[in-house]
Amino acid sequence: MASGDFFPLVRSWLTVHLPRARRLSPHTIRSYKTAIKTLLDYLTETRRLALADVTFDTIDRATITGMITWLLDTRAMSPASANQRLAAIKSFLSFCAGEDPALVAIWLDIKQIRPVKTPARPPDGLTENAVEALIKAPGQDSPRNIRDTVIMLLMFDAAARVQEILDLAIGDIDTTHGAGHVTLTGKGRKTRVVPIMDTTGRHLENYLHLFHPDRQQDGDALLFFTTRGGSRYPMSQDNVTYLLNKHADTARAGCPEIPEKVHAHQVRHARAMQMLRSGVPLPHIKEFLGHANIATTSIYATADNQMVRDAIRKAASTTPEPAPVWQGSDDMILQLAGIT
Repeated sequence: MASGDFFPLVRSWLTVHLPRARRLSPHTIRSYKTAIKTLLDYLTETRRLALADVTFDTIDRATITGMITWLLDTRAMSPASANQRLAAIKSFLSFCAGEDPALVAIWLDIKQIRPVKTPARPPDGLTENAVEALIKAPGQDSPRNIRDTVIMLLMFDAAARVQEILDLAIGDIDTTHGAGHVTLTGKGRKTRVVPIMDTTGRHLENYLHLFHPDRQQDGDALLFFTTRGGSRYPMSQDNVTYLLNKHADTARAGCPEIPEKVHAHQVRHARAMQMLRSGVPLPHIKEFLGHANIATTSIYATADNQMVRDAIRKAASTTPEPAPVWQGSDDMILQLAGIT
């Protein structure tokens, strides 16, 4: 089959099927786009193929298994990341098989490739002291620091993925005293309602007063945003990584437990470990975190020997209290296919 069949299907999958039919988030679509780009890199680097020569005839079981080996050995990619690329390519070929019955055989052959075994390793959650120091680090002396405090506090209190926080709309927040909660939209567009502490609710009220004074008429607006040239734009995960590490540098002086590099998932891991040590059953933690399979949640049960000693007694809540609240060419081919 000619490359004229391959790249139009790539474009249709990335720009129509994934966002419209499957309603996947832009973040997930970017990861799928990266997987296709990885396959093309493999073909051009190891097979010396020009992009214009890439066809479905060049994609078979040997090609994909070779790509996985190349990722692990040459690119030094982790097994988990290699498996993500494999899953994305399988998803693409499944779509192609539905569009063209002549491609079913290719899809069925590659579908049989098993993921690489990944060693189970404990999540690298921050200690509770580190989380407390991190959340207190911004202070409350400017609107931006108030915003940063709320972002970090929400990530911890709701044990939310960073994209779930960035996707929050004003209407997803309820700060009712004693019954506060947020509605998070996780992987696969699944929603879950997560309770929040009254302390978090007070911080949110203060933030809403400063950044969304007309919130009653603005319920669909994103809760967090950046401003450029007087216009509002969605915050990115890079924005959150930057603010986390900026405040981590400040907090590290008083809390050396904070690692040199901090990422958002460490805050989520810290909340999960805190819940487990407090005796919360794994099935409840699974629902709280939005895991599809309890096997994913079970890794926390082996993450810390101290948990084994402490889990038999219920601990009092130790959620940090923040500071006081104030108010043609290859480039063209890739572009046309929607890969760049």
